[in-house]
Amino acid sequence: MKDNTNNKEFWNNYVSYWERKVDEANHDNNAADKTVDDKLLLKFYDRLEVTCDEKILDYGCGSGRLYALYRQKNEMRVQGYYGLDVSGVCLEYAAHRYPELQLKENLIEFDGINIPFPENSFDKIMCFSVFDAVRQEKVLSELLRVLKPGGRCLITGKNSRYFADDEEAYVAEVNARKKEHPNSFTNVEEMEKQLIGHGAEIYETCYFLKRRDFALDQYVTQRPDTFYQWALVLGKTKNYQNVPYAPFSDRFSETFKRMQ
Repeated sequence: MKDNTNNKEFWNNYVSYWERKVDEANHDNNAADKTVDDKLLLKFYDRLEVTCDEKILDYGCGSGRLYALYRQKNEMRVQGYYGLDVSGVCLEYAAHRYPELQLKENLIEFDGINIPFPENSFDKIMCFSVFDAVRQEKVLSELLRVLKPGGRCLITGKNSRYFADDEEAYVAEVNARKKEHPNSFTNVEEMEKQLIGHGAEIYETCYFLKRRDFALDQYVTQRPDTFYQWALVLGKTKNYQNVPYAPFSDRFSETFKRMQ
């Protein structure tokens, strides 16, 4: 499988680390680097209001964490769920954990950019804790291409300008780079401006001021000048223009650049 991200090997080796992080989040409230636990992930998922007759794309599905919630909410239903990931290792892990999911049918390996589905394929899309590790402008265009008009797409990411005294955010950026973790920080103001200009709709906004706030579900709904993470629920009108997005992301945050 072609890799347009140059990160396939990294993600193939990531699954055991991520499973440990999720387990810590679910069972250890004092975890040093707390990840979103399953209860909070369910709250994000519920924002999409997925029904049994809809098709949902789990973009960057990894080991199938979201599928467990989908199955619980939809009474063990597998039809309508599609998991997409650049890592075949992660997909094999998900297929082993959930035998009803079939590789190349429900679980699909792809090149990291081009979503292998036609335009207007999905009612709902979840891109959770993935957007900060992709080529954001191209991926945003692809997500909205395959979203149906009137559908919903939830995306979370990291803002390019966070507080200089948010030491946890700064350390996380430094350590991610040491581990060669792919990083992309979003100029959220510019991205939102372009979304509206293309004919997308922004239904819900959450801005998490400090790094810890995301896992604690503490946010504001009006975009501040400075914050660390964000979550948007997007849609598109029938007049949405599927044209390229101008750059709105960078491998380094503005805060990191200023502190060097």
